[in-house]
Amino acid sequence: MNLNRKLSYKNLKGMPANLRNKLIREARNRNENILGRKNKKFVNIDAKKVQRKQKNAFEHAEHKAMLSATEEELEKILSSYPELSDVPADATAQELLGQLALATGQATTVYVMRTGLPTLTVVLHQPSPTIAQLKKAIATIALAQHKRSQRQQVRALAEDEAGAGAASKAGAELVNSAQRTGHVHRAQVSWRFLWRCYCLFNGDEFVPIDDSAESGRATLTSLGIKNGAKLTFVHRAVYFGRRRQGPKKPAKIEES
Repeated sequence: MNLNRKLSYKNLKGMPANLRNKLIREARNRNENILGRKNKKFVNIDAKKVQRKQKNAFEHAEHKAMLSATEEELEKILSSYPELSDVPADATAQELLGQLALATGQATTVYVMRTGLPTLTVVLHQPSPTIAQLKKAIATIALAQHKRSQRQQVRALAEDEAGAGAASKAGAELVNSAQRTGHVHRAQVSWRFLWRCYCLFNGDEFVPIDDSAESGRATLTSLGIKNGAKLTFVHRAVYFGRRRQGPKKPAKIEES
């Protein structure tokens, strides 16, 4: 389309949506007015977008306030009982089932040592836990502990002289810097990539753990992991070689 020709809503009406939006965007960047009256259809679309954004923001604020009030109430209830004082208000199902298994004496506790990070205490409630269940529990508990530490940091900043404004700013900085850099506080972890590059190492037996044994269904006892074992992360390539996900080779067809 000739750029010297003035745009009008009448010409834009019969265009495809992607081309129409592109021309409108370019005209807006050139500070150029579009001739004619804007179709009611476009006005209604813009108004619906604004209303939807306002509604979503209001619902998000209500949901956040409800979660905060619920968490505070749960903390009061749990702190009033000495037996439940060590249970966090945002405990996951894995942690609750582990606490019940500890009370009945049927739990398997594994300590996962991490370089530069707190040690994970993983309590498995299954009678005969497998290596796949251990890996899933590690991911769940690591994410839960990270969220708690991040929440404590924001609360600590809120109690400083700057007040709540600094807390909200700090929370945004934590998220933004995590997206730009890869700091320790990054919440989203690709566990699929992590398990492809790292494996667990049994510090008590000084042997690496082959998590691919029996397609992940191998029990911890068969792999030499006992109750109270201390595990660490090591590079998988050192013990099992490199494992790359390349394209599958087509199967050969035998000629008769």
